[in-house]
Amino acid sequence: MSGIVRWGIIGAGGIARRRTIPALNLISNARVAAVMDKNGVTLSQLREEYGIENCYQEEEALLGDPEVDAVYIASPVKFHLEQARRVLDAGKHLLIEKPVALDAGEAEELLRYASGKELCTGVGMVMRFHGGHESIRKIVRDGLLGDIVSCRAQLTCWFPKMDGNWRQVKAIAGGGALTDMGIHCIDLMRYLLGDEVEKVCGMVDHKTFDYEVEDSVSAVLRMRKGADCFINANFNIPDEAAHCPLEIYGTKGSVLAYDTIGQDGEGDIFLTVSDSEKGYASSQVRSGTDGGRKLPYEQVNIYARQLEEFSACILEKRPARTTLADACQTMKVVDAIYRSSLEERTVYLD
Repeated sequence: MSGIVRWGIIGAGGIARRRTIPALNLISNARVAAVMDKNGVTLSQLREEYGIENCYQEEEALLGDPEVDAVYIASPVKFHLEQARRVLDAGKHLLIEKPVALDAGEAEELLRYASGKELCTGVGMVMRFHGGHESIRKIVRDGLLGDIVSCRAQLTCWFPKMDGNWRQVKAIAGGGALTDMGIHCIDLMRYLLGDEVEKVCGMVDHKTFDYEVEDSVSAVLRMRKGADCFINANFNIPDEAAHCPLEIYGTKGSVLAYDTIGQDGEGDIFLTVSDSEKGYASSQVRSGTDGGRKLPYEQVNIYARQLEEFSACILEKRPARTTLADACQTMKVVDAIYRSSLEERTVYLD
């Protein structure tokens, strides 16, 4: 392989067309070699829009293309496990969109299948690549906020009922607001805190729309080091009304971020560091504070950064930042939230 990874894409409509293909055109160590989609109209449009010559309607054709080194899977979740197996059997490196599979059992099955193969594998947990989130992670790891006490992460959108939309069909998507959006919040908490989930309490609801999957999720995650993380994911909040907050509070300060949990790599972050040694103040005056110091960070295309780093991992034969093992841990939390809501109890993780 030369210094450029040649990518094939399975499921070239949707997120691949909106984000991944444009991102691949921004980086120097990768390029689009082939795309596959069942929709012939989509393929014709991609050929015209991006000049992609190798357009296939069958997976086998793309996987048999010798010009393809790695494959990005962005198909409906129902097909992830079997398609990923075929990619690995074809000797191609694998980056698969979240959720990695319909449930934790399928995710672990894929992890076992990939084990021992000398291929780079990873999952598209793209929020990890936000420049601001990387800064927050360093602040937490450096102890600037002290011991982490409480956190909150929210990701929402307005997603009304649409005939034929596979994300609203449980057997195809696996779930709704939790698997599509809340999963990013869970993974981000694990990543930023460098911690794992010990137990969960969750509420999964159909509040607004009458499709099969949930449109609202609220959950509390107790982390092993003691922090409580509040997760909200919604398909029923208008985009204009949402700011998708990320909040981390510790014994020495806080980080408050707005609009960073999203697809654009943007948003504002405010850092407050307090003198926790000064003692108790009975007045508890909070008015008049400036909300913290606005934190500068590198704004990047998070999809391009993810693909650039993953391509470098392939070329340098090193593990990806977002591994299949990581994805399995997050899927276990997702499954626990569904179980907690169904059984109306706290669910402990191993």
